Formats: sequence, C-alpha cells, structure tokens
Amino acid sequence: MSTSMTQQRYANVDGLRAIAALGVMIEHLFGDLLRQTPPAAGPMNAVADTLVHHVSLGRFGVALFFLISGFVVPFSIGGERPLAQFAISRVFRLYPAFWFALAVLATMAWLAAEPPGMATVLANMTMAPTLFGQPWLSPIHWTLFIELVFYVLVALLFSVDKLRHVGVLSALSLALIAATVLPVQLRMHGVANLPVQYLGMHLSSLFLGLLLRLWLVERVQSARISVLVLAIAQFAALLSISDFSLARGDNFIMEGRLPILAAYMLAFVVFLAAVRFGRPRSLMLARIGMISYSMYLFHWCVNVTVYRFLPLTGQISDVVVMLICIALTLMVSLLVYRMVERPMIMLGRTIVLWRGLRTRP
Repeated sequence: MSTSMTQQRYANVDGLRAIAALGVMIEHLFGDLLRQTPPAAGPMNAVADTLVHHVSLGRFGVALFFLISGFVVPFSIGGERPLAQFAISRVFRLYPAFWFALAVLATMAWLAAEPPGMATVLANMTMAPTLFGQPWLSPIHWTLFIELVFYVLVALLFSVDKLRHVGVLSALSLALIAATVLPVQLRMHGVANLPVQYLGMHLSSLFLGLLLRLWLVERVQSARISVLVLAIAQFAALLSISDFSLARGDNFIMEGRLPILAAYMLAFVVFLAAVRFGRPRSLMLARIGMISYSMYLFHWCVNVTVYRFLPLTGQISDVVVMLICIALTLMVSLLVYRMVERPMIMLGRTIVLWRGLRTRP
C-alpha cells in the first residue's frame, strides 16, 4: 500500500477521536444530571436513565480511544534513536497539558476550601498517583496511567524486535486478560483471595488496536485470526467478571452488564467500520479530534463551573445547559491546544531533531 493511499485512507482517525471524546462528555453530563437531581425530577431524568442503562457512552469513548492509540502510537516509533525519540515525543505530547489541567484542578479545590496536599499533587504529576498511594485529583484521568503502561510495553517489545510479531502480541494480550479474569474466578469460587486489577483488561484493548493495524494496514494475514480470538476473549472475560465487579462496586462495571458490553461491542464495530470505509470524512470532526486530549482533560472543570451558575434540574432546559458545557469545553480546549499542546509538541519535535543532528557523524 502506498504512503499516499495510507495517509488518505486513515485521515479519519481525528474524526474517531472526536466521536470518542464527545461520547465521554455526554456520558458525564447525563451522569451529573442523575447525581444532582432527584429521581423523576423531569423528562431529562428519564432520558438519562434510559441512556446509561442501555449503553455506556463513557466506556464506549474510552474503548474507542484505546483502539485508536493501539492502532497509531506504536507505529510512530522510528528515526535514528527510535526509543529516545518516542519517549521525548510522548512526554511533550501528554505531560504539559496534563500539568496545566492539574494546576486548574488544584486552584479550583483551593477556591472551594479543599486544597489537595502537596504529596497528592506531586504524585498526580507523574500520571501514576496510585503507585504512590495517592488519589487522582480528577477520577476522570484514570485512563492516562493505562496509556503510560502501554507505552512502556510497546517500547520493550520494540527493543526486542517483537512489536510486529503476531504470536507474541496475541500471547501477551491473552495473558493480560487472564491476569484479570483468573484472580476474579479464584475469589468467586473461594479458592484464593488474590488481588484484583483491571489493568490487564484495558491494556488488551490497546493491543487489539495494534493487531487491527497489523491486519488492516500491514496486511499480516495471521493477525486477522488473532483479532477475532482476542475480541472473543475480551467479550467472554467481560461476561465472567461482570457479576463480581457489580457486587463489589469497584466501578469497572458501573451501570450494569448490558451497557458495558454494548459499549465495547459498539466501539469495536465503529472502529472496524471506520478503518474499512475511511469514515468519518468530516472536517469539523477532524478539528474536534485535534483538540480531543484537552477536551478529555478540561471538560469536568468546565462542567462544574457552569453548574454553579446553571444547575441541572431534570427539565428540558438542561439541554441548553449541556450545550453550553460542550461549547465552552470546545473553546477552552482550542485555547489550551494552541497555547500549550501544540507549542509543546513542536518543542518535542525540535528536541528530537536537535538530538538527531548531534548524533550524526
């Protein structure tokens, strides 16, 4: 496949990012409505309740983001010093905007007379606060640690020349699923009280995106079977752990089994259709996708601020409040992208280029 064909066919990835980001935002808006208003307060409560009990748009957005990252990020490794360049580009792509978001969150907490401790702030700056026994300043940011672990695994696979090895990727992906399912099953059957984590399940979605790339772009035929096996394994794993998660209330399965299963299936179908047919071809969605990282980081801050002046009531007027939240989030995200994200991305590229020139004979 020629480079021009590849670029043309997969120019829709930013559009997919926009769909994922909007899905997360809408889920959180309806979730806020259900939390902030009494049941049956108005017609919007019924709409919100119906939506969240049939499909989790938030998990749909997260699963779609993971597939996109797995599809795109590992194949950005290249150059004369690929791992160093990969690390620099990822750091400058993710951390500056994230640190700015943390500053905003800390300021909001301080204004609310609930300032976070210095240890909490410093731990959050690593993008892995739970490793230091600290909570996230915003629980929405939990997916960033998943991405971070994925980057480390991708770098390790690249360093041993296994990043395109379908057998190794398949075995690793299935092992990650098993690392979640096995402790759950042992607990449920009273065999062993092992610690339960869902990191493996989330990472398997990222590796599914990588295998989809090998199948659909790299034309590695064995990857097609691996994609099918991994997708079935993920679906079976979700079924096997859903009752445990619901009973424990650990938020992996939040609204119920149906909305989560529907979310993962919808994300997979949408992603596969988008790659197959080169959709969506929308300039507006592409532009929204370009600022989707800032949307993810700042939409909660915007929503909370709007609710102070326009509280949710459960009435039809909440549609206007939600549209205001979305519009302001887009505006804030565009500003953050132009003032923080893009300059830092360009700085990272400049450092990569400078280091490349220095190492040339």
